[in-house]
Amino acid sequence: MTGPLLSAHRITAGYGMLDILHGVSLTVAPGEIVSIIGPNGAGKSTAFKAIVGLLRPRAGSVVFNGAEITGLRPDLVLRRGLAYVPQGRIVFPQMTVLENLEMGAYTVRDEARIADALERVYALFPILRERHGQKAGTMSGGEQQMVAIARALMTAPRLILLDEPSLGLSPKFVALIFDRLVEMKRAGYTLALVEQNAARALAIADRGYVLELGKNRLEGRGAALLADPEVKRLYLGG
Repeated sequence: MTGPLLSAHRITAGYGMLDILHGVSLTVAPGEIVSIIGPNGAGKSTAFKAIVGLLRPRAGSVVFNGAEITGLRPDLVLRRGLAYVPQGRIVFPQMTVLENLEMGAYTVRDEARIADALERVYALFPILRERHGQKAGTMSGGEQQMVAIARALMTAPRLILLDEPSLGLSPKFVALIFDRLVEMKRAGYTLALVEQNAARALAIADRGYVLELGKNRLEGRGAALLADPEVKRLYLGG
């Protein structure tokens, strides 16, 4: 395909009668890491929820892989190859690591494809192979986040949206998660992430967006935004 893999155009969405997004637009091209940063309440997570169908946009359009998916149910969005990792390290605590990963492949009927996906996941997260029989609820926060990300990879998605992947993790696991995101890009995945850790998010990004009060504030190459004095002053504590 030519053009962006994902294009969200002038999205307006919110909760109840309250709009959080006021015409937000963003694109993701195949093979990119795109980072979305901004202060609390900027609408970053809301944008992802509107894209994957957890919220129905009041206006605007979402086009993924050449087809409009605006307002499509999340399970149908997933079947089209758009995976979503919500914030909060959501795992099935009483299930083993392997069972959690298999749950990620519930839409896949081909056993060979599931086995291939498991091998790809284990190559990216070797600790999950070692811990495949451990209950996910007994793992550390950082390990649970790896399970949540790996589970999203089990359908071999064209694009993965990650909402605050480093939230609440120790510095060791923050570094490890960002390292794995870069490794995922090297392995051929396309990623978009919402992230409070703006400096790290922009450092690994091909491109970035800054949202503020539900609107696009700035966009550009990740390195350029990282070096931008206004971005440093407002979002990086510089």
